[in-house]
Amino acid sequence: MSRLAAILTLLPCAVFAQNQYADIECVSVDTSSTSKVVIRWQATTVSSDQSYTIYKWDAQWNDIAVVYEASSENRTYTDVKAHPFERSERYAISTSVPGQTDSPLSTFHQTVFLKAGDYDKCRKSLTINWSAYIGTDVSDYSVFGCVSGAKYNLLGATEDTTFVTNELEPGTEYNFMIVANLKNGQKSFSNIIRYTTFNPRQPDKSLISIDTVLNRQGAVELHCRIDTAADLQGYSVVQSLDNILNDSLITNLLQPVFTFCADNAGAVFTLVARDFCGDPLYSADDVQPIVIEADVLEGVAQLKWNRSLSNTEQYRLFCAVDGGTESEVATATETYIELNFSELADDRAQNFCFRVEAKVDDRLSTSNTVCVERQPDVFLPNAFTPNGDGLNDTFGPVIVSAQISDFEFVVFDRYGGRVFSTTNPQERWDGTCGGSYVSAGGYVYYLNIKLHSGQKIERKGAVNVIYP
Repeated sequence: MSRLAAILTLLPCAVFAQNQYADIECVSVDTSSTSKVVIRWQATTVSSDQSYTIYKWDAQWNDIAVVYEASSENRTYTDVKAHPFERSERYAISTSVPGQTDSPLSTFHQTVFLKAGDYDKCRKSLTINWSAYIGTDVSDYSVFGCVSGAKYNLLGATEDTTFVTNELEPGTEYNFMIVANLKNGQKSFSNIIRYTTFNPRQPDKSLISIDTVLNRQGAVELHCRIDTAADLQGYSVVQSLDNILNDSLITNLLQPVFTFCADNAGAVFTLVARDFCGDPLYSADDVQPIVIEADVLEGVAQLKWNRSLSNTEQYRLFCAVDGGTESEVATATETYIELNFSELADDRAQNFCFRVEAKVDDRLSTSNTVCVERQPDVFLPNAFTPNGDGLNDTFGPVIVSAQISDFEFVVFDRYGGRVFSTTNPQERWDGTCGGSYVSAGGYVYYLNIKLHSGQKIERKGAVNVIYP
């Protein structure tokens, strides 16, 4: 049988009224120490030689033991072997009068035990909880707090046993304490808790960037660098196109370099470090994939593109001719250049594919590839003189810068009769038909060319046969 059960069993039911004997007014933590509880009691004097016995429950509140016997003059006791910073402590008191049985135990009183709850990293708020004071009615609880070493301030009062304190500074040690305001006029202090708020490691801005931008024919590949040691919600790649934002959050990144793929080369991309609330904490420089465009005018390729990494980037132009190996053909500091086809390849070259690279320090951006066809130069005179003098004796197209797969050239007289035809680009009309020279006058020609690229060229016109 436990000591508590034994005491309750042995105590007689018919004794003096309970209010004739001592009753605990308050138990309170001595905040100057982590191992002291002060017990205060009041009593109506029954006898001049009466004394008091303080009982304390064990940690599991299953058994009690005598911790102090006080003379009649005492009204307080400090338990120096308490553990109020680890748990609530529970006490009761009885009165002893010589020659009489000890009075029943008073109502037990139990200290307020305070502990820290959840810390909201986003809102920088801490929830603190405590056990209710037990033993007498409580008006409310006062919550006090301070930065460690400073003066306590009243943070608020509540009838509840939970309180949320907001706007705490990161990486700062705070002290908190609860005071139970009892309706009997006493105050009971809780233990003090010390809580150091989370201090997130800020990202190293020098480690956050988009280093490589690859435009793979409209599909975008970004090689990004991040600070993986920073305390963040994560990183996001923000795509901005026509004032519409598309935010892709990347979390749980274990490597300092990662690849992000998108499908819109027209967008502007930004790498953003986000704090625990999801708010932008730091944004790397905007980047935009290079989109190169090309036009052809009179044997010249006109190339233009957009800036990608910064306003100080340098450009290298690459070209592949007729499916051959790509090579560097020019450099530029502006976003426009004209390249003469004749300076890039011989007259037989037809297909030119261009790509541009931008570079700033170690950062690289590459464009899509754009291909253009060089328009062949096709010249047909409007007259010739087939008189055998060796000057302007034949008629046919003069074709420059073309790779021909199919060729047809036909000449008709004024009545629609065919006087000459060939499928050989090297063969020309010498002004004869059926072995005899045709008469002077106008003739109509038709030219049909198909290039290796599949491009078709048609020409129709008239030529005069002249005999000087």
